Amino acid sequence: MTTRIIGIAVCLIAIVMQAGAQGLTVELDGGLQGMQYPLTGGSVKLLPGGSLGLLYTFRLKGPLSLITGITAGVYQTQASLRNGTVFTNYQVDDEGSAFQYNMKADGYKETQRFIAAGIPLLLQYQSTGAGTRWYLNAGGKIVFPSAVTTQISAQQLTLSGYYPDFNINLSNLPQHGFGVLNNWKTTASAVLRPAAALSAATGFSFELARGMRLLIGLYVDYGLTALKSKSDSIPLVTYSPSGVSAIKASGVLNMPNSGPAKLLSFGLQLGLSLGPSKAKSAARHKEEPVVQLPLTKEPPVPDTTVMTPAIPDTTTMTIPAPDTTTIMPSYYDSLGIGYDEAILIEQPVIFGLVDEVVIPQVGQAHLDKVAAILLQHPKIRISLIGHICNSETETEDSKIGSVRVKTVAHYLMTKGVRRNRMDVSALKDSDPVQPNNPPANYRRRRVAIQIE
Repeated sequence: MTTRIIGIAVCLIAIVMQAGAQGLTVELDGGLQGMQYPLTGGSVKLLPGGSLGLLYTFRLKGPLSLITGITAGVYQTQASLRNGTVFTNYQVDDEGSAFQYNMKADGYKETQRFIAAGIPLLLQYQSTGAGTRWYLNAGGKIVFPSAVTTQISAQQLTLSGYYPDFNINLSNLPQHGFGVLNNWKTTASAVLRPAAALSAATGFSFELARGMRLLIGLYVDYGLTALKSKSDSIPLVTYSPSGVSAIKASGVLNMPNSGPAKLLSFGLQLGLSLGPSKAKSAARHKEEPVVQLPLTKEPPVPDTTVMTPAIPDTTTMTIPAPDTTTIMPSYYDSLGIGYDEAILIEQPVIFGLVDEVVIPQVGQAHLDKVAAILLQHPKIRISLIGHICNSETETEDSKIGSVRVKTVAHYLMTKGVRRNRMDVSALKDSDPVQPNNPPANYRRRRVAIQIE
């Protein structure tokens, strides 16, 4: 079993490396984890357990992603028998005589524990935005369990035998295996097999740092196939002619009284998602509250009769080259685009005049190139963030940033870029590009473009 699990894990990691996963998540699940099965004459309940997972995320289309990886967990179940329940089976003593073996249990309990590796395959929907996101995972999981180790205890076991050929009932011959055991403890085991389970999770993720998010939610795994499908005909305890203390226990999982055992687990889910280091070429905006904006068909244009020129000529304005010192080409390679194309996409659209919302000619030419690249690479998503300026001499309403970003998004849509490939938001406050160089801060009036 261990060799099989290691082989599957190695194959999975190789596939992930070849496919180029776009995110890594370390996941910790904790709650009630164990097996659920019918037990005649008793009851079964889940005990606390936990799982640790190393998961890889592959971006599909829009807000959808595919998640796979490997998990390892501890599962525990408690089985109890009702006091006074008598279990009967036929056995043979050391003289070769068949007899009816009766066992009555009081305070009987089992703690069944096993470790299992799992390979999940989940489809994830995650809302967009730079702040808090909601996620929903749904899919399946293949579980590879180890054998069950069972700790058994009983306050009292009463063992007796009835010989129908002689019409004799023996109940007080402990040296021959008939008598009473008090505070009895022993161990047993049972073999499990791989099984399939439905798996789902939902919760929220919070941005901790660039490329790092904290996940908090709830999870549930429900077995579709049985870890142990059919109980054996082995009795709960096996008679020993050497004395009552030498009896051997097999556990309720091996009894005919128990039904198919299936996986069941649910509880709290915590995760740390480490996305690719998508170093942005545009200036990083402040960690200000971001307003998510609906995009109307035609963005409104405010009254520009009081516009004040900030620079003499916007038609010949050059777009500042982005800072590329922290860009990681390997990430852009995984998206299938070149390094130069990525730099071109992430150049901001500059609005040179105060309160200007009409895209300048140079900005339109730039967006035409951006749209062409996006159409060639349909897997790329971008975020558009509208900015404003606000100083002693130049003041803009915060709504201007919203209008600007919707204008840019609408322009890209007219060029064939689908709306679901763009996250559109705006900052409420001004974000100076060069605080110590006020003349250069016309570039505050911009729409930043970032590859996600």
